[in-house]
Amino acid sequence: MVPARTGFAPYLFGAISLERPPFFYAYGGMWLHLLLGLVLVPMLALPFLDSLSAVVIASLSLGIIVYSVLAREYGLLINVLSYGLSLVQFTPLRGQHAPLMTAAILIAVASCYLILSQQYRRYIKEVFGGEHGIPMWIAGLALLVLITLFLYGLTLVNS
Repeated sequence: MVPARTGFAPYLFGAISLERPPFFYAYGGMWLHLLLGLVLVPMLALPFLDSLSAVVIASLSLGIIVYSVLAREYGLLINVLSYGLSLVQFTPLRGQHAPLMTAAILIAVASCYLILSQQYRRYIKEVFGGEHGIPMWIAGLALLVLITLFLYGLTLVNS
């Protein structure tokens, strides 16, 4: 009987090793920040739906920052900028900061792709012993999303 192999999601959370990987703490930190943000937004009398996207991107950026520090991937610290740009949405001039929010989303989405593709390559190497990366259609779709967001940001700047 062939032993069951660990899936990608359990791998990310440390099902293979006894110590928790950086992704586990980043994911936990992201959800904690998101829950706290969703509680604070109504308490501060901020418009909930307008603030929702900023809270989500800020939480994602914070999770990536935690991952960056714990995994010693200091290039991902650019998400400090993404975190700051998403918090600009809570200022009185939030309507004029749509291009900044688009930049925050671009930084966070690109960083997520980099983290997940790196973790997937590591997963394939450790679990299956291969050297395969993320399938090309996923990479192409991620690139298409980033280009679309970039072009949308350009239209916001020009209007």
